[in-house]
Amino acid sequence: MCQQWFTVAGLIFDAAGFLLIAFEWRHVFQREHEMRIDELEHDSERHGAKLRGEKYEDPRRGDYTVWREFQRLFLKEWRFRQKLFYTGVALVVVGFLGQVFGSWPYHLTYLGLWSC
Repeated sequence: MCQQWFTVAGLIFDAAGFLLIAFEWRHVFQREHEMRIDELEHDSERHGAKLRGEKYEDPRRGDYTVWREFQRLFLKEWRFRQKLFYTGVALVVVGFLGQVFGSWPYHLTYLGLWSC
């Protein structure tokens, strides 16, 4: 087996790992954006109700009654996101090691590998 194939495989693992991590970062970025926009909308509605002299009814006030369901859903999603992130990190590390083995000078003949 040619030693340089480790470099090629390492680059593929690096790219796949980076894309998994980037996907997760994008998801977090979108979620933070949606949460902030939601907060701003509620603040705007609350301020509008105050200006009109009305009492503001928060539509989220009933969420505390189903907290267990929200917790279960959150933990399920969190486990999936955690697996996704750590899989990406592992792929990047394996890719880095593959590139090191593929670029190692003076061959790795003791492992049965040689330069092509």
